Amino acid sequence: MSLQLDSEKLKELMQDFYVLTHIRIVIFDDEYNEILAYPEALCDFCKLMRSNEVSLRNCEKSNLNAFNKCKSSGNLLVYKCHAGLIEATAPLKANGIIIGYIMFGQITDILDRTQATQSIYQACANYDILPQKLNAAVKKIKYKSNEQIYAAAKILEACAYYVLLNQMITIGQEKLIHKISQYIDLNINEQITAQTLCKAFHISRTSLYDLTKKHYGIGIGEYIRQKRISQAKNLLQSTDYSVNSIADKVGFSDYSYFSRVFKKLTGFSPNAFRKNINSNK
Repeated sequence: MSLQLDSEKLKELMQDFYVLTHIRIVIFDDEYNEILAYPEALCDFCKLMRSNEVSLRNCEKSNLNAFNKCKSSGNLLVYKCHAGLIEATAPLKANGIIIGYIMFGQITDILDRTQATQSIYQACANYDILPQKLNAAVKKIKYKSNEQIYAAAKILEACAYYVLLNQMITIGQEKLIHKISQYIDLNINEQITAQTLCKAFHISRTSLYDLTKKHYGIGIGEYIRQKRISQAKNLLQSTDYSVNSIADKVGFSDYSYFSRVFKKLTGFSPNAFRKNINSNK
């Protein structure tokens, strides 16, 4: 699954961010793969960290932890990496669904250069890196005050909204159909219509119907109904909730309509389905 990028516009925006902040900015997809960066080249310190097996693993672990926290909260995160440097990441979020991340990093908030160097040395003490190489790389790490860091982080967050608003990043067809299915699952108890999905994913009604017909073989309305009944079957089988309660939990406000749809798709009424399941246990 992949994201579709307007690389020219993205690079222009990322370059503007760098001109303003002098901080490297990177875009990742929702599987944490780096897809675009400005400047493209890593800073000397990151090159050094990635040349060492132990520090590389910690770099990857640090990124993963940050992305997971960002995913869990759904919000901007400012944090320190394993080497004690400041980084920030913001989710690229389309109507509650994260499709990627935008990040900046590798700066220090310690003004005193000697103190900053000592702090980084302590964090990297177990990496078996030659002191002269580490010293040369540390000298090039940029300092930013806390005020500058959080200002840059808010601009980063604004960039995330701007990127999606202007469709600089869109979801590829295969990923889009997966995200639509995920959206329906997460909002199964809500009123979900074609209009809801078109608005959520910035696509036309025609595109939505063509997409679902191609991948599901049925229209979007029928697909939503099937998803609702599938979840209702799971709840009837695995819980003691009343049928009325289950109907509500899967998005049917009208119990009679729920029963009709359930019987049409399964051949049983909800109560008969539950009794049949229980008798076969």
